Amino acid sequence: MRGYKRPSRRRYRVGRWTAAIRRLPEWLALMAACAAIALAIGALSHSVLTAWQNKTYAEWHSEAQSAVPSSQQPSLQRMGMPDGSPISANALREMADTESDIVQSTRYHLANGPMLPEMETLHRKNIDLRAWLTIDSVLDLPVVYKNNQFYLDHDFSGNKNTAGTLFLDEFHPLRETTQHLLIHGHNMKDGSMFGLLTHYQQPDFWRLHPFIQLSTLWEKEEYVIFAVLNVPMDSQEKDYVNYFTHPSFASDAEFQAYIADVRRLSVIPCYLNVQPEDALLSLSTCIGNRRLVVAARRIRPTESRSELKERIK
Repeated sequence: MRGYKRPSRRRYRVGRWTAAIRRLPEWLALMAACAAIALAIGALSHSVLTAWQNKTYAEWHSEAQSAVPSSQQPSLQRMGMPDGSPISANALREMADTESDIVQSTRYHLANGPMLPEMETLHRKNIDLRAWLTIDSVLDLPVVYKNNQFYLDHDFSGNKNTAGTLFLDEFHPLRETTQHLLIHGHNMKDGSMFGLLTHYQQPDFWRLHPFIQLSTLWEKEEYVIFAVLNVPMDSQEKDYVNYFTHPSFASDAEFQAYIADVRRLSVIPCYLNVQPEDALLSLSTCIGNRRLVVAARRIRPTESRSELKERIK
C-alpha cells in the first residue's frame, strides 16, 4: 500500500512495554486483592482450627472430671477458731498480714504419688502433661513440660500449630522444691492461648478475674494475682525484671528483693502481701518486643476468695 510504513521492531517492542507499564497498577491491585483474600482465608482457617482445638480441650477436661465420682472430688478445707467457730474476717486479715516465725517447709508442690483421676485420664493423651490452667472466663487449657522449643509451634497432640501449647519453662519444672512456676504461651490475636492476658494491664479486668486455678497431676492449687508487669528484654533498661531465673530463692532476702522489684514495676496496684514461704506462679507472653508477666501467689489456708476480693477492691 502506498504511503504505508511498517513500524520498526524496536518501536513495536517499546509500545508493548509501554502498554504493560500502564497496566502495572491494575496487576498490582489484583495481586494485593489475591494476597488479602489468602490472608483472610488463612486467618479464618486458623480461628476455626483454634476454636475446634479449644472445644476439644474443654471436652477432654469435662469428660475427665465427670468420670471422677463426687466422693473423690477434693474440697477446700477451711480452718476454724479453737472453739470450732469460723474464723472472722479480721482474724483472717491479721493472720495473713503477720510474718510467721515458724520454719517453713521447702516443699511447695505435691509431685509424686497417685495422680488425680481426671489428670491421669488426660495424661494418657500426652505424657508431657503436667497441669491444667484455668482462669474463669479467660482460659481453660492444658500445660505441658518438655523444653522451651517444641511446644512453641506444636499443639497438645504434637501436631504443627502456630498457636503452640502452654508450657512450663524448662528451668521451672513441677517439683516439690520449685517455689516459682513459670508458664509460657503465645499472645494470639484471636484471644486463644495467652491472648487475653494483655487485658490484665487494666485494673478493672484484674479485679474481675483475680484467681488462677492450677490442677497439677497430683493436686489442685489456687493462686491470686498480685502484680502485672510489662518487661523489656534489654537488661539495661530501668524497668527490666529478671523473672525467668528464679525457680527457687537462695534466701528470704533474695525473695524479698525480687518481690520488691515486681511490686515497684507493676502496672496494677499491689494490695496483697507476699511472704518468703509463698509459692509463686507467673504467666508470660509476648507483647510487641517486650514481655507481659502476670504474677500470682498461692492462696493460703487462712484465706478465702471473698476475703481476698475485698482486699483487691
